[in-house]
Amino acid sequence: MSTLTTVLVANRGEIACRVMRTAKAMGLTTVAVHSAIDRDARHSREADIRVDLGGSKATDSYLQIDKLIAAAHASGAQAIHPGYGFLSENAGFARAIEAAGLIFLGPPASAIDAMGSKSAAKALRATAGVSRAHG
Repeated sequence: MSTLTTVLVANRGEIACRVMRTAKAMGLTTVAVHSAIDRDARHSREADIRVDLGGSKATDSYLQIDKLIAAAHASGAQAIHPGYGFLSENAGFARAIEAAGLIFLGPPASAIDAMGSKSAAKALRATAGVSRAHG
């Protein structure tokens, strides 16, 4: 695999800005995606590259997996960071990114699936040898 040089942040707002600041500090080129109404938002202005996803609602833009993958390919990004919320807990998103030949910068889809189920999470914790937290 080639060296990672460009990362698309599939989120908006402060979390996208924080991820991009860290990526830039690591020498990476950053790609912001935005809806029609977020064209001039801070996360868009701070990115090296910006891609318009269209739509004015999150369901028409930020939550459209096919549009995010197309934006990554169009911008030259090799990886997608989901940010927080939105798609960060979506195992299907992680799988779609990997199926498109890109890197998902987050936990593996299997871990996301396991964390979505309390019983699976407990079993995974036990298998990993992590003791139960007491509060």
